[in-house]
Amino acid sequence: MEMLQLLRAARWLSTSQLHRRFFPRATMSAARRRLRRLARAGYLRKQQEDRMREALFTLGREGRRVLEMENNGGKPVALERKPPKQMEHMAGINDIRIAAELCGQLAYFFAAWELPGIGWKYPLVPDAIFRMGNRTFAVEYDRGAEGLRYFIGSKISCYRRGVPGFPVAAVLVVVDRRSRLETLARAVADSSGRFLFTTIDAIRDQGLLAPIYYRDTGGAGPLTGTCSPEVSRREDSSMASSDINSKGCERFGAPS
Repeated sequence: MEMLQLLRAARWLSTSQLHRRFFPRATMSAARRRLRRLARAGYLRKQQEDRMREALFTLGREGRRVLEMENNGGKPVALERKPPKQMEHMAGINDIRIAAELCGQLAYFFAAWELPGIGWKYPLVPDAIFRMGNRTFAVEYDRGAEGLRYFIGSKISCYRRGVPGFPVAAVLVVVDRRSRLETLARAVADSSGRFLFTTIDAIRDQGLLAPIYYRDTGGAGPLTGTCSPEVSRREDSSMASSDINSKGCERFGAPS
């Protein structure tokens, strides 16, 4: 059930992502066998362009039936037809989601494609938002497709102005390479700790709570004050839209 709920939220996950989240003590071969069985039973649907590419999985018809029975007449569960064109971007956001779940005490995690469904009313749309312990974070996953000036002007400047009613402890700027991290950190020039920079490989390999976050100056540090190292349960990762939109704070960048 937990895997089905995750796939409903994440839409598409790779073999390695499902292995990392649900079968960390098993070999990759064992995880593949388990996923093939679930796909044959209809709980998952597998898509693989060719044998040289990693397989992707989404929710299958039987998995949808199970979730809709669990919902007891709630909102119908949609099935995905094919992976999005920006699959690499979606995969990076879901890598961050999985790392957040694995570090424990995750109150909620919503990717950008989930925000309309929870009543997100703000003009600024982060790539993801999540809350651990008593802190809320926004995520921007930057793969270098946008120019530096555009990224600073369209995203960073908005975070600096703030979004009334939804404060965050920090904005995590996740990039795909160290050179991009250094360029962005210098351009943002933030010494307050509002913007923290790291790479997607560091999150995958070391986890969300490791000392992998850089400011514009100084060495790497941890994401402190969030949670203990216990795996979060998926049923603890959902939050009503009214809970998000009822936070009466003045600035997006204010401490939460």
